Amino acid sequence: MEALLSFLLASVLLTLAPGPDVLLVLSESLVRGTKAGLLLASGLVCGLVFHTLIIVLGWGQFLGAYPQIVQGAKILGSIYFIYLSIQIFGNLNQKTFQLERDSHEFNKNFKKGLIMNLLNPKVSLFFWLFFPGFLFSKELSLGIQYAVLGIVFISQASIVFFVVSVAASKISSFILSSSNYMYWTNFGQGVLLICIAFYFLI
Repeated sequence: MEALLSFLLASVLLTLAPGPDVLLVLSESLVRGTKAGLLLASGLVCGLVFHTLIIVLGWGQFLGAYPQIVQGAKILGSIYFIYLSIQIFGNLNQKTFQLERDSHEFNKNFKKGLIMNLLNPKVSLFFWLFFPGFLFSKELSLGIQYAVLGIVFISQASIVFFVVSVAASKISSFILSSSNYMYWTNFGQGVLLICIAFYFLI
């Protein structure tokens, strides 16, 4: 139990750290509201399920043994986020209320989060390196223990993303009256996506 509690604490701190996932949820919620941020977070969480399955099935070592697969996924992810940033820079003056009524935009948010996670092999490699330090049983198989750790990580990430999204959308309502608000928040999100694209290549 102590190992699981330590893992939970470490996972929360890692999720709250200013990494690309939480920053993108924060940015999306500021620009487009809670629903958009939560759909993006849902995509990210679904991606975490995929990466958990990879380590449970022992494929994390496979990825570590074939760096060309990892590099290929990084390049695809980088191209995808540069494409998204170009779209945002081309529509800097879009209004939040227009996006709120567009169900297609919300579907894009979910796919954005999902693709971001699926095309980031660093997550699987991170799980492969991070999880073994928190194994908690001598009786249970590695697969079962990794599955439990994955469920804990996914659960806390879902809660953290939810809190970040709701808090960010509440904050945005206080500053939405600014005439340049949407321009600069869209601009900031475009810059963030470019930073994520470069993060993928590191």
